[in-house]
Parts: sequence; C-alpha cells; structure tokens
Amino acid sequence: MGMVTKPGFYAGKFRKAGQFDGSGEGSQTVTGDTPPDVAGSGDGGADLDAMTKDELIAEAERRGVTVKASDTKAEILAALKA
Repeated sequence: MGMVTKPGFYAGKFRKAGQFDGSGEGSQTVTGDTPPDVAGSGDGGADLDAMTKDELIAEAERRGVTVKASDTKAEILAALKA
C-alpha cells in the first residue's frame, strides 16, 4: 500500500511512521493526511541518508535487497545505493 504515516499494525507487522508497509507499492499513503506525492514515490526517491537503520532494513526488504540485521547502517546504505 505504501508508506505508513501513523504507527500501527499493517499486514500483521508493526510499522512506525515513515516505514513502508511491505507491499512494494510506495506510491500510496497508508493512513493519515499526507498526500501520496509527499509520502513516497516508490521509485527509490526516499532520502536514504535520513533513515534509521530499521527503516533502511525495511526499505531493503521492500526493494528485494539482501541485508543482515547485523550489517551496519553504512553497509545497508551501500547495498541500497549499489
């Protein structure tokens, strides 16, 4: 469905605001008042450097990039930018 704007359970997983709901369709807002064009385009245009490690792991999962929870934030960023 897209990026979560309010924390809660989506598809059986708890998501924080700013995380993707895991559906792979980043062009729609899941909840809240943020318009879809602000929430995320789904084309990787997210500001990766501003994301937390957990958000980067979720983004990697959404993109199908393999990362480990033990990877550093820098390693995850490098994998996403590759």
